[in-house]
Amino acid sequence: MQAEKLMQVKDAVLKLRQQLRSGQIYQSLPSRMATLIKQLPSTVTTTVTIPSDEEVLPLIATLHEQLKKGTLTAMSDDQIKLLMAHVGSLNPLVRDQGVYYLLNEALQQQVLTPEQLGDIFDQLIQDQMLFAHIDEPQNDAIYQRSFAILLLSVLLYADHAGLKFMTPARLDLVVEQMTVYILLEKDTRGFVGTTGWAHAYTHIGNILDELADESQLARADKLLLLAALIARYQKLTTPLIFGEPERLSTYLTLITNKHELYCDYLLTAMKDWHQQLMMHTRPASEAEWTQIFNRNRLLEALALHDDLLTAVVDYLDDELEFLG
Repeated sequence: MQAEKLMQVKDAVLKLRQQLRSGQIYQSLPSRMATLIKQLPSTVTTTVTIPSDEEVLPLIATLHEQLKKGTLTAMSDDQIKLLMAHVGSLNPLVRDQGVYYLLNEALQQQVLTPEQLGDIFDQLIQDQMLFAHIDEPQNDAIYQRSFAILLLSVLLYADHAGLKFMTPARLDLVVEQMTVYILLEKDTRGFVGTTGWAHAYTHIGNILDELADESQLARADKLLLLAALIARYQKLTTPLIFGEPERLSTYLTLITNKHELYCDYLLTAMKDWHQQLMMHTRPASEAEWTQIFNRNRLLEALALHDDLLTAVVDYLDDELEFLG
């Protein structure tokens, strides 16, 4: 994504964040988010450059063997750098069972230092990692973007579990970058041919869970992330059918149980969404029908949770009865 266009989106998000923090906006947040999404840039497809996996395959094999034998006690900075260069590999054996699995296992076994965790975080959160080709039609950069989000969620989990490396500056940055990412990401693919899981919206659910549990995060920032998700979900024109509504419903249940503010906002946004649908004529295109069924799947997934607040349960009962 061009730096100038990206900066325009970031400036708009920063303005909303500041207004929300100062109490200038709340009721108008759904419409402001919708307006921002309408103004987001798009461009034609450009070439996605994917590095060759040949150089990383021996390292993956070596680290797997060390894990199997229980001899993995540390990873060098060079090894981590090489793995990170292949986060967006099109080969699921490299990307999913290699880079993600190995870094996750290294975290679980605490063989990475806090400094290394911070370095990995700092690389994953960068614009060139999260926003590569994000304003273009569906493309192969989705794997890099999506798995960067997945790894960021794992790092946040590790920090919450006691492997402390997060700083106020990093926390502030992840709110900004994640809000922008959610608003920009339109690729809803789940499992794709021979390249495996893209699953961006499942991974969004993962990181939003961790941010919802972040005690150092202001309520206004958690509300901003919630608003971004609902606004973007509402405008998606391709289907979410690989478990994403179920995953996101878990986040929505978690966040609305944190404070009545989030519950009130969810209900306000959902009711506004309903009103917008009622104002339109019967859907007449694939995109419009997709939006309807994406919404229905989310509502149905939410209704399966038995720990929702009464206000949400009552709304879902009425809405699902209306849908028939």
